[in-house]
Amino acid sequence: MKTNLKEINICLAGNPNCGKSSLFNNLTGLRQHVGNYPGVTVEKKEGSLVNGNYKINVVDLPGIYSLSASSEDEVVARNFIIEQKPDLIIDVVDASNFERNLYLYTQLSELGVKVIIALNMIDVLKNKGQEIDCELLMKSYGILAVPLIANKNKGTEDIVKAVIDVYENKIDVKTTRIDYGDFISEHLQKIESIIYDDVLLAAKYSVRYLSVNLIKKDKFVLEKIGKSSVYQELKKQAFESGDNISDKFSDSIDSVFADKIYTWIHSVAAVVVRTVSKSKYDVSDVIDRIVLNRIFALPIFGLVMYAIFKFTFTVSAPFVGWFESGIEFLSGYAGEIIPEGVFQSFIVDGIIGGVGGVLGFFPLILFMFFAIAFFEDTGYMARAVFIMDKFMRKFGLHGKSFASMIVATNGCAVPGLMAARTIESEKDRLITLMVTPFMICGAKLPIFALFIGAFFSAKDGANVMFIMYVLSVVLALGAAWILKKTILKGKPAYFIMELPPYRMPSLKGILLKMWERGVLYLKKAGTVILLMTIVIWAGLSFPKAGGKAVENISEEQAASVQVEQSYIGKLGNFIEPVIRPIGFDGKAGIALISGLAAKEVVVSTLGTIYSLGEIDPEDASPLAERLKNDPDWNKLKAVTFLIFCLIYLPCVVAVAVFFRESGSKIKWLVFLAFWTTVAAWLTSFVVYQAGRLLGFGG
Repeated sequence: MKTNLKEINICLAGNPNCGKSSLFNNLTGLRQHVGNYPGVTVEKKEGSLVNGNYKINVVDLPGIYSLSASSEDEVVARNFIIEQKPDLIIDVVDASNFERNLYLYTQLSELGVKVIIALNMIDVLKNKGQEIDCELLMKSYGILAVPLIANKNKGTEDIVKAVIDVYENKIDVKTTRIDYGDFISEHLQKIESIIYDDVLLAAKYSVRYLSVNLIKKDKFVLEKIGKSSVYQELKKQAFESGDNISDKFSDSIDSVFADKIYTWIHSVAAVVVRTVSKSKYDVSDVIDRIVLNRIFALPIFGLVMYAIFKFTFTVSAPFVGWFESGIEFLSGYAGEIIPEGVFQSFIVDGIIGGVGGVLGFFPLILFMFFAIAFFEDTGYMARAVFIMDKFMRKFGLHGKSFASMIVATNGCAVPGLMAARTIESEKDRLITLMVTPFMICGAKLPIFALFIGAFFSAKDGANVMFIMYVLSVVLALGAAWILKKTILKGKPAYFIMELPPYRMPSLKGILLKMWERGVLYLKKAGTVILLMTIVIWAGLSFPKAGGKAVENISEEQAASVQVEQSYIGKLGNFIEPVIRPIGFDGKAGIALISGLAAKEVVVSTLGTIYSLGEIDPEDASPLAERLKNDPDWNKLKAVTFLIFCLIYLPCVVAVAVFFRESGSKIKWLVFLAFWTTVAAWLTSFVVYQAGRLLGFGG
C-alpha cells in the first residue's frame, strides 16, 4: 500500500434523486462509513478512494434543493462547506432537469469553493432528444461539467480525473458570479467594501456570499459576522440595501434574487442545451400511466409491499436456519468447554442466548434491506409517497407524512422521524412524529420474524407480515385522524414533489445499501443489545435462589424458581397484573420494558430468559422452538404481543429524536409516552379479549 499520499477533500452535493448516492458508492465502494454530523441527527456518509499519488476523501452531503437553510439538511450542507472548507465540491446535476438543478450550483459557487458539475443521467437526456455541450459550457462560462451515468458506473473515472486536474490547476474552473443588474450590484458593492475593511472576515468567508445573504437578512451569516469590528455598519447597510431593493422591484428579497438567478440559468441553458433528435417515448410516463392510475395505484402498492415481504421470508428462510444452527452449535460447544457456574451462565445464557437470538435474524434483515433498496433505486418508492398523498388527506395529512413512514419502514424510526422536518405545518409535523413510530422498522423486524416463525407455517409468514404491515398503516392513519380531530386541529398543507425517472438499479448500489444498513444492525447488536443483554442476565441471575426454595426439586423447577426470585423476576411479577388482561405474563412484560432501550432487545431478553430455563446448556434449541413449546404462549398471544410492539413507546434513541424534532417541549414527550402506552394496551386488550371470545385462545 502506498504511503505519503496527498489528500484531496471533496464533498458531493445535489438535489434529492439526482444520483448522488450512486456516485458516492461508485467512488468509495466499501471504503465508507455512516455517522451523524456533530450536534445534529442528520446522517453523515464518508468514504475514500486512492488514485495515483492521491487519497481522495469524500463526504456525501444531504440531498437539498438550495442553501436557503429552511431545513436542517440545508443547514448541515451549508455549514459543512463553510466551516470545513473542502478542496472541491462535486455538484451532481440531473441532466434531464438541467435548469432546475443549476439553481443549487449558483449558490454553491458563491461560497468560494471550486465546483465541478457531475452531469448525471445523460442517457435520460438523450432519450428526450437533447444534449448538453460541455465544451461550450466550459469555454463560455468556465463551468466544468463531466458527463455521467451513475447507476451504470459510467463516467466515474472521468470525475476522479477531473478532481485531480482541477486540484492541480490543470483546469481553470471559474467562480460563477450572477449578474444581478446595476441597481443590485451597486448595493452589493457597498456591502463588500465594508467587509473588506475587516481583513480577517474577508479572508475567512466568501465576500460575495456574505454580501448576498446579508441583504437577505440570513441569521446564520449575521451570527458569523457578529464579532466583526464592522458588524454594526454592515448590518445597517445590508438592511437598508435590502429594503431599497425590495421597494424597487415590489417583491420580497428572496424572490428578487431567485428571479435574477433563473434569468441567468435560462440564458445558459439556451446556449448549451440543444435538441438533436426527436424525443423518444418516455418509458417513465408509460409506466406511470399504470402505476399512478387512480384505480390501480393502491393495489399495485400493496402488491409491491407484499412482494418485499414474500421475497424476504422465502429467500432468507434457509439462511436463518443456518444461522440458528450455528448459534445452537456455539451454545452447545461453549457449554461443553466452560465449567458449570456463573461464568458459563453468563456466556451461554447471557451472551449467546441473548445476542445470538438477535443475530439469528441477520439474514432476514439483509434480504429485507435488499428488496427495499431495489424499489428505492428504481424510483418507485417516490411514487408510493405520491400515491398515498390523496389517501392520506382523508385522514388530515399529506404525502410528506407518509414519506416519514416509508423511511421508518425502510430501516429505522429515527430517520423516519427526522424526515418529518420537511413538513411546513407544525401541527402536521407533530402528528407525523406521533404516528411514525407505529411502523414496522428494522428494529422491530426480528420480533416479528421470531413470533411469526414460531407460531405460523413458513408459507404463511409473508402473509402474516403483510397483514401486520397493513395494520401498522391503518393504526397510524387512525391515530392521525384522532389527533387531527382533537388536540391538533387544522387543514393539511399542499404537497408538491418531483418524481424521478425510473431507472434500472445497479446490483453494486443495492448491495452497498443493504450492507450499510446491515452493518448498523450488527453494530447495535455489539453495543446496545450486548449491554442490555448483560444487564438482563444479571437481573435474572441474582440474587441466587437457595434454601428451601430449591430443595428436592428438579433442575427445570430450580431454573424457574431462580427466574421467579431474581430482581427482574420480581419486577415481572409486579407489572403482571397490569398486562395479564392483554394475555401477557411477567416474562413478556420484562421483554417489553427492555425493548425501550432498543426494540431488538425484546428478542435478546426472551433469549436470555429461556436460556436460563434450559436444563442442559449443551442441548440448546432455537428460541422460536422454545416459545412454541411454552404452554403460556399461543397464536392469539403472539399476535397480541406483536400488536403491542407495533404501538408502544419507541426506543430511547427515537424518543430523544422525537423530543428534538417536536421543539424540545416536555409536554409533547409526556404525551407521546402516555399516548403510545394507552393506545398499545387498549388495542391489545380488544384483540386479545375478542380473540378469546371467538375461541382463538387455544
